[in-house]
Amino acid sequence: MARKKQSSRPKWSVLGVARVPLKRPRAPKVHWTPDEHERFVTAFTLYPRKWKKIAEYVGTKTPRQTQGHGEYYLKQLERAGEEVPPPEKPGRQSEHWTANEHERFLVGLSTHGRQWVEVAKVVRTRTSEQVSGHAHGYFQQLEREGKGHLIPPLGQPGPEGSEHWTSDEHERFVTAFTLYPRKW
Repeated sequence: MARKKQSSRPKWSVLGVARVPLKRPRAPKVHWTPDEHERFVTAFTLYPRKWKKIAEYVGTKTPRQTQGHGEYYLKQLERAGEEVPPPEKPGRQSEHWTANEHERFLVGLSTHGRQWVEVAKVVRTRTSEQVSGHAHGYFQQLEREGKGHLIPPLGQPGPEGSEHWTSDEHERFVTAFTLYPRKW
């Protein structure tokens, strides 16, 4: 194929004026004080990658400035070989639970008992259905290891003020559940 000759003349616009490519001016560099960074790190642990909430917590930066600082902060963590929290993806996940997710699950379980919606809010990266399934597997593992006493009782009082089950009711439920799993 023959190559086109490149014209040395500038391209002309409709008005006959040469077009000059415009460069977008860069935003001025935003400096963070140590106090702002400390508030950022605290907020980032509470609200990972929720830039608007983090900016509100910091109080002196915009969400865009917070996002830029957050992305730089994550790169620094990665370079230092520290664990970088994955982006939140609530919904279906086929991956195994990470140690961090399991730790948050245990915190939520000790705080909220068997209220899976509340535990899922603590875990942040899993749905209540996934949390319930994880709890079921975790409770089975505790039973196999002879640590069934660590399983929170059914009907643990929650915000609604539900009552505890008797041990007889619990045993009947476990028997029925083993015979007919998830057949409500």
